[in-house]
Amino acid sequence: MFAGEGLAALGSSIENTRAQAHRMRIVEKIRTLGIGFVFERAFESVVPAWMFRCSSVAVYQLDSDKFSGDPFSAAAIKICDGEHELEQLREITKVDSAIGVLATVDGEAVGGLCLALSDFEDRDLGLSFLLGDQGAWIYAARVDEEYRRRGIYSQLMAQSAKVRKNEGLAAPFIGVSALNKGSHKAIKRFGAPIGRVFVIRVGSMAWARSTGDLKQNQSLTLQCTRRPIELEVS
Repeated sequence: MFAGEGLAALGSSIENTRAQAHRMRIVEKIRTLGIGFVFERAFESVVPAWMFRCSSVAVYQLDSDKFSGDPFSAAAIKICDGEHELEQLREITKVDSAIGVLATVDGEAVGGLCLALSDFEDRDLGLSFLLGDQGAWIYAARVDEEYRRRGIYSQLMAQSAKVRKNEGLAAPFIGVSALNKGSHKAIKRFGAPIGRVFVIRVGSMAWARSTGDLKQNQSLTLQCTRRPIELEVS
């Protein structure tokens, strides 16, 4: 075999290995999250929110007293109280946040969640969740792939609820896509569903229908970015 042919064969082998690893990651995502949610995320990555969105969202309220599971002892979980920790939080969650909970291992951020206080507006869906003066909403949560399935996601949720409880405030709420079976499985261990909202957005128009303890001010808006449908969470 000539040197050029050997290099070509090596390059082909590397590409095949990468392709196989990519397929395995996709299979693992489908197994963990569910094929419906994987398809939903893929669709949302291609179609912009201002054009079309259709989603069913289950709303939970967390309870730290219900937390169960084996914590990953190497991870330190704490509320961000400095700019450096907030920078780590923004880097791991990929969203901007002024309040949140961070998980670190040997000083390196491996997971985090972001909190919104009082109200949270989901601009993609054209919804606004009204939480009251003491309310909080978890709007982003992520754990690095290397540290998943070790209980860090659950610990982040539980810590956010524990801190709120210690401060005499209401436990945080979180909205989860009905198709995201992985998150539902984790949150059901220490959270109670309080309602569900189904929403369709086409351009600037949004229509929604809610059930449970979600009080809706209107079912249809023609300008969802300026006048979103409001859902009072209690």
